[in-house]
Order: sequence, then C-alpha cells, then structure tokens
Amino acid sequence: MNGDTTSKTHFTKYNEDKNSLRFQMNVAEIENHQNSNTDAQFHDVTIDFENASNDDGGVDGGDGDDRLGSRMPIILYSFMIAMGGLIFGYDIGTIGGLIDMPSFSRVYGDRMINDTVVGFHSLTKGTIVSASSIGGCIGGLFSMKVVPWIGLRGTLFCAFSIYLIGNLITLMAGQWVQIVVGRVCNGVANGIICVVGPMLISELAPSGIRGSLVSVQQLMTTVGIVIGALTLFASHSIWDISNNLQFQWGLIQGILLCVISGILIWYVPESPYWYLNNLKSIDRTKKSVARARSLDVNDPSVLRTVAVMFDSTQDNEQDDEYDNGDDLLIVQKLRKSIRKGQPRYLLRTLTGIGLLCFQQFSGINYFFFFGTTIFAGIGVNNPYHVPIFFGLFNLVFSLISIVVVEKFNRTTLLMMGSLSMATFMSCFSIAGLYFNESTVAVTIMILSSCCFVSTFALSWGPLSNVVVSELYPNAIKVKAMSICGCLSWIATFIISLAIPALSESLGFSLGFIFVGLILIGFIFVALFVPETKNSSIESLNEKYENGEIWKTRLKSWK
Repeated sequence: MNGDTTSKTHFTKYNEDKNSLRFQMNVAEIENHQNSNTDAQFHDVTIDFENASNDDGGVDGGDGDDRLGSRMPIILYSFMIAMGGLIFGYDIGTIGGLIDMPSFSRVYGDRMINDTVVGFHSLTKGTIVSASSIGGCIGGLFSMKVVPWIGLRGTLFCAFSIYLIGNLITLMAGQWVQIVVGRVCNGVANGIICVVGPMLISELAPSGIRGSLVSVQQLMTTVGIVIGALTLFASHSIWDISNNLQFQWGLIQGILLCVISGILIWYVPESPYWYLNNLKSIDRTKKSVARARSLDVNDPSVLRTVAVMFDSTQDNEQDDEYDNGDDLLIVQKLRKSIRKGQPRYLLRTLTGIGLLCFQQFSGINYFFFFGTTIFAGIGVNNPYHVPIFFGLFNLVFSLISIVVVEKFNRTTLLMMGSLSMATFMSCFSIAGLYFNESTVAVTIMILSSCCFVSTFALSWGPLSNVVVSELYPNAIKVKAMSICGCLSWIATFIISLAIPALSESLGFSLGFIFVGLILIGFIFVALFVPETKNSSIESLNEKYENGEIWKTRLKSWK
C-alpha cells in the first residue's frame, strides 16, 4: 500500500549451549513509497545473551530479558495506568458513605416514618451499591471485544469517559432509580479498568519487577479509597443536611479525576503485544519496549525481548503453513479456545475465576461498602471516621505488599492471608454478638476490622490480581481475564445486594458465613493455584501440559 510501511520478521528457534542463548534473527523490512519502487533491506543479527545482559550500564532485573536503562520510566507509566485503580478505589471509598449521607437520604430516600424520610430500605440500599457490579460484569466483557480494535490505552480512555458520564447522570438524577443507571455506568468503567489496567502494566513491565508493578494498581486503589473516605468526611463536616453539595462534591471530584486520568493515559506506551498481534508491526513493538525500559530502540536487550515476544505469539505460524482452508481455521480457533485449548486453558480459566470470586467472598466489601452503616449501628458517634481508618490501614499495608509480593511465594501469602483473615473476622463477629455496644466491644471490632483490612491488603488484595495476570498465555489472555473479571463482578453483585438484608436478619453472625468462605478459599489455593512467582508463560504451559501443577502442589504439602 502506498505510503505505508510493512515489516515481515522471522525468528528462528534459539540454540542453547553451555554459556549463552542466541537468537538468529532475519529481518526483512519492506518499505513502499508512493510513486517509487519497492526497496527491500535484509539484516542478519546474532545476539549473545550472556554478553548483552549487563552491558551499557543498565539495571539487570534478574535475567537477561529484564535489563533496564532506568527503572523510573516504567514506574511512572505504571502509576499513570493505575490512575484507573485510583478511580476504582475512589468509587469504593465514596459509595458506602454516600448512601448514608443525610442530604442524600433526604433527596432520594424511600424509607419513611410519619411522612419523614429516614433513609433507604435494605433492598434499595443493596441495589444502589451493587448496581455497579452489574456494570462491572458488562465492562469486563466489553473490554474483551474492544481491546483488539483500539488497544489497551484507548480502552482505558473509554473507561474514564464512561465513569465521567455515570457521575453526571447521578448529579442530575431526580430519583434513586436514575442513580442506579449512573452506578451501572460507573461499574462498566470499573470493570474495564480492573481487566485492562493490570494487563497493560503486565505487558509493559519486565518479568523481574512485574509483580511489584502490577501491585501498583492495587496500591492506587487503596489511595483512592482513602481520598474517597476523606472527601465524604469533609463534605459531611462542611455542609449540613439542607445543602446538596454535601453529597454532590464527591461526585464532582470523581469527574475531575477522570479528566486527569484521561489525559495521562496518552503519555503511556501502548502494549508491545498489542502492536505485535493486531498491527503486525515490529517497529512499533520495538519502540514500545524501548520506551518502557528506557533503552535505545536497537539495543540488543530490546531486540531480544521482541524476539521472545514474537516467538511466544507467532511460533505456530510455520505449522499453519501446512494447513489450508477450513483446516487452518479450525486449528486457529482451537488454539484460542478456552474450553478446548491446550495446555489446560479451561482449568486455568476456572482457577482465575475461583481466585477473583474468593477475593470478593472474603468479606472485604462488608467493611468498605457498609462500614459506615455497621459502626453507626453500634454507637460510634461519627462513623465517617471509621472508613478513613480502613483506608489508611489498607494504604500502608498495600505499600508493604509491593515489597512482600516479590519476597515470598504467591500461594504461601494467599494461604497465610486466608487463615489470618478468618481469625480477625471471627474476633469481629464474636465481639459484636456477645459484648453488645460496650466500649470494649467497639474497640475490639474496630481493631479486628482494621487488622482484617490490613491482611487483605498484604495478600488477597494484590496477589489474586497478580496471579491472574501471570496465569494465561497471550492467545487467551484478554478473553480469559475478561471472563474472570466478569464472574468476579457477579460475585460482588451477589454479596453487595445480600449484605444489607442479611445484616438485618443475622446481625453479626453474618461474619461467620464469611469465615467459612475464606476457609474454602484457603483449600482452593492449596489444591488448584500454581505458583507463578518467577515463572514464565512457557514454563507454566509446560507444567500444565505435563500435569506438574498437581504434583508440585501435592509435593509442597508432604
């Protein structure tokens, strides 16, 4: 095509010897210019990995593929991407207090005593809170369809725009049903963010620091929760029940965060895998890797990384040359099929679904969504203080988790977290049931819930997302992560809708239901979740293909 540049690249299989790995890379660059003849250039490049891994004074992240010119660019890019997590956290931090805000209840409440609005019925409250989860399910599926067309950056920009629209709908709402529509829009945006944000960070980051950088998404979510809690505390203190700004300011601030995030996302490189798979552009792939790693576009480390990416995404093309017509189509579909794809794509997808669902079933949203309601009911004078404590504990321990996730095995932290969370939830429930509203009971409940939140931030909060982002080969990554995210949102919807009604009927006995679910999650991790720390997709594929996942999990318990 005139005016276009097409790159066709073939990387042969690597040869392994005692001291080095070499890729023989034959690159054919064909440039077509308008009103000119085709000019083809061929380059033969041999890269010595052992000698290239530490030259140019770069930072070696743990193996040859991880060499960085500087860590700062990829860290900044990760925080820019994780602005989506900030918005998601802000949504969590505001919705729980918003539905109990006096001015919000005055305008939209449907529960009346003696012709006076006193709040919301439990079903209405659950519907407003859980509506975003339905939107999250839609957003997870939406991202699966949109990412191949407009890229990961463009999809995140769409998410920020949709969240902004949702807040505008809520600001202009005349009754609570319209708020539900705005909450669904917020949820669609959050669903996209939760799938695409970690995916983009994962595909830009070197494997040696990938876990820590993916955890930045969870970190920014915790920052958003703190900002949301502080915003509502300030709004509740500054404006009284007669002023609608008491609840509107939190929505306006959410709009401002969306505008900032929408601008910053365009300063982030697009995923090199997206360039490789969808645009078939080696040049853009090289530029994306080079920007993310602060290296020259023709640095040996960049060329080697692109070669590995090419091999992992295109290594079946030579085999396909022997197929044709319908046979080729069937082969290609099978390789991308979650139900029939190998090695064990279905099992891996079910594992991801289980992880994200048990994350929601842990009871974390019991505190974040309904913390204000819970502590108002046990005599705390200003319950808007409590979400701030939750947010701060969550933030501090999320910061610690960035270091911890690279020091210990993922599965070990998940199982230790499960046992600790079950203990703290039990203490919370026992204090609520048997010590009534005494000062001792309130103190124990606040401390137990803060410890619960802290443990979640060290374990299930970041690690379930990290493991899911590391679990899938590129052929099914978008599809599998979207499905996992979708079902996770359904789990959140069920929990959020049920909690107000269950709290009314069961009281603090509800906590023991969460304890049981947490312990089931412990068993699930022990039996089904592979260790992904420092494991490449290729090594995971081999383990699944050889059935080594089961052997490894059973051996670890001997």
